[in-house]
Amino acid sequence: MRLMLAILALAVAATAADQKPKGAPLVRLPGQSAEIATFAIPKPAQPCQNWAVAAGLEAMLAVSNVRLPQKYWVLKGDIGEVCREEPANFESLARLVNGEYVLDDARKVRLELRYSEGAPAIPDDVIARLRLGRPSLFFWKKHAFVLLGVTYDEYIYPNGQRMFEIRELRLRDLMLPASADPTTFVKGRDDPAEIGGIVQVIVQPIEPMPWLRK
Repeated sequence: MRLMLAILALAVAATAADQKPKGAPLVRLPGQSAEIATFAIPKPAQPCQNWAVAAGLEAMLAVSNVRLPQKYWVLKGDIGEVCREEPANFESLARLVNGEYVLDDARKVRLELRYSEGAPAIPDDVIARLRLGRPSLFFWKKHAFVLLGVTYDEYIYPNGQRMFEIRELRLRDLMLPASADPTTFVKGRDDPAEIGGIVQVIVQPIEPMPWLRK
């Protein structure tokens, strides 16, 4: 009898062990969003891609209180106010932007253009910049947009590590009026191979040497 009870107890314990969770499950938080609610985007002075890119640079820099208008960038890149439709070359764009600048109010800043070709490889960076109110230039179908919003799923692993999966990108077409509805890139509907890349500009103030300070 005691042997039967012992065998029954072991069977119950084994069944309970099989049903015990092996670890905390992966948590999925769908439909998260990051958005820039209000953002002024100047209209390109000419309906051309080089002016659209220049207007995007003007808009992105204005967020950091750096006022360099689109005409400045067009004239810096070309001789005269030319109109170009060829897709942006990221290396050429970096050479155009990178460097030190003295602004109208005598402040000095260093600009660094960072780009990633193709679809965003690190969604965390895209989401983080939007959360901070920092727009990016987004190139899709050889066309320039400003990235203003994203919808994503967030995954939390048992060890606390997080992963993000972008579901939708909301873009402002620089060639359309500000009142136009945003253009959307939707995962599963649109082709990631048509994404040219994403561009950010980092602004770093340059402090004067201590002996030059008033």
